[in-house]
Amino acid sequence: MKALAIDCAVSKIAIAARYDEKTVKLVYDIGIKQSEKLLPAVDFVMRELQLVPSQLDFSCLTLGPGTFTGLRLGLSTLKALNLACGVPVYGIPSLEAYAYPFASVESVLSLIEAKEDEYFFQFFSHGRPLTEVADSSGGDITGLLSTERRTVVAGPAAGVFVAGARESAPLLLLESYDGGNDCTEGLFALTERRLSAGEKGLEDYDGPVYVRKSEAELVLEAKKSL
Repeated sequence: MKALAIDCAVSKIAIAARYDEKTVKLVYDIGIKQSEKLLPAVDFVMRELQLVPSQLDFSCLTLGPGTFTGLRLGLSTLKALNLACGVPVYGIPSLEAYAYPFASVESVLSLIEAKEDEYFFQFFSHGRPLTEVADSSGGDITGLLSTERRTVVAGPAAGVFVAGARESAPLLLLESYDGGNDCTEGLFALTERRLSAGEKGLEDYDGPVYVRKSEAELVLEAKKSL
């Protein structure tokens, strides 16, 4: 397998290239400057494995929910490779990718921060989604959890959420796991699963999956309502 993955759902962005059993990865936690680093990072991980874009079997990324800037940046980069070299682009729902390591667990809460004490979240059981993607406050999500069942909390915001939940609801049985630096392993595995099932990649018109409107859209709506 020759593939490229970008985890761009949060401000910490990860770029990984894989050539059979070898993987090279870079992780940047530099906020808005990631736009300056993404293309050089893609070039670096590819060169380290002596790969050129035309050799890739596929590329994949977190499709959302997540940061507006990061998702657009990742998708535009991979679609450029698609246009230039015909590399198929696969979009994996962000929360599914973060929950992937826990496919054997009965109760998994996958989440990322949307704002301070607000999260995009989704529940999974044995690798299958139990709910739709939603966004809510930490307190409201805590209220959905059971004190009788252990729940693994996955995703970049897992540690922050669990720390807050343990203060407000100490009887909850929670384990946090942030996945290390990224979910590129999940992206590779879930994309291979889709390829095996005969699923096609993203079309030209496909874009990121957003759960809420951007700040710019909200400001524009507020101006129109005046």
